Amino acid sequence: MLYDYTKRDLDVSKKDLGKKENVNEIRIEYKSFINTPYPEANRVVGYFFVPDNPKTNNPLIFLHGMGDKNLVPLSWFPREFAKHGIPSFLMILPYHFERTPKGMKSGKKFLLDDMKDTIRDFRQAVIDVRTSMDVLEKEGFNKEFNLMGVSFGGMVGTIAMGVDERIKKAIFAVTGGNYLYITWKSLATRILRKKYEIESNDDVYGCTEEKCIEVHKNYYDYIRKLKTPEYLDRVPYVKECFLFDPLSFGHFIKGRHVVMYNALFDEVIPRKASNALWEEMGKPERHWLFAEHATSIFYKKRILKRGLKLFLEE
Repeated sequence: MLYDYTKRDLDVSKKDLGKKENVNEIRIEYKSFINTPYPEANRVVGYFFVPDNPKTNNPLIFLHGMGDKNLVPLSWFPREFAKHGIPSFLMILPYHFERTPKGMKSGKKFLLDDMKDTIRDFRQAVIDVRTSMDVLEKEGFNKEFNLMGVSFGGMVGTIAMGVDERIKKAIFAVTGGNYLYITWKSLATRILRKKYEIESNDDVYGCTEEKCIEVHKNYYDYIRKLKTPEYLDRVPYVKECFLFDPLSFGHFIKGRHVVMYNALFDEVIPRKASNALWEEMGKPERHWLFAEHATSIFYKKRILKRGLKLFLEE
């Protein structure tokens, strides 16, 4: 299966970054299972926030969004969860922040690659999540994990949760699925649409909205044939983007405890995309925020409060 890997012993380096408010911060680094031409991306980097008095032995994996400005505001979440007793691991996604190759902007590679490289990028992100859980297991934590993904991190997190049953509970904030909507309606994918207009690469680029609609005409028939994640290797697809669209994985999560937050005026994740993923997950608990994509952070305390109840009590 595309997102499978063979477990092996990992050479993990740890650096103690000190303690603040009864939370120890540890920088963790190890070699990614996926080898790329970019040395910066070939190492998994994360920050582990460990409370002095944990209230649970089920760690939280936190996945940030795409771009170069959201790490500082979003890192508030794993720090606060740790202050309230939940060990929390903030994983830096491939091609973001300190994993960004020289000469690139954080996160932009996901929008500029051809289809083959994009599949590899998503595969690396998901396997990095899974191996990070292996690292935490080896540290003595439970084999049951919580996850929080914001925006693009929610998309990666949906795939990871869909293929790895160790993730039992999750919060997904301002995220969605179905690239038909995200590619053609989101402000964040303008650069991708421009690339489609001017380039052609084995029929991957040179796409139009009309062609995309045609490609997605029987998308839900494809999804229904995916009985388990292993069917990714068996069921024919019309377009390779089906292999890394969160919508293809939403139904694998049904029955697990998910809470979604979406923004009423989200200009990055269209409402059709958030609704599609919510429905495919089995219509879990969902809350609408009176906000745009970026201003949803103003509701961080509300999201934290609900997360604490989900991860500690329910």
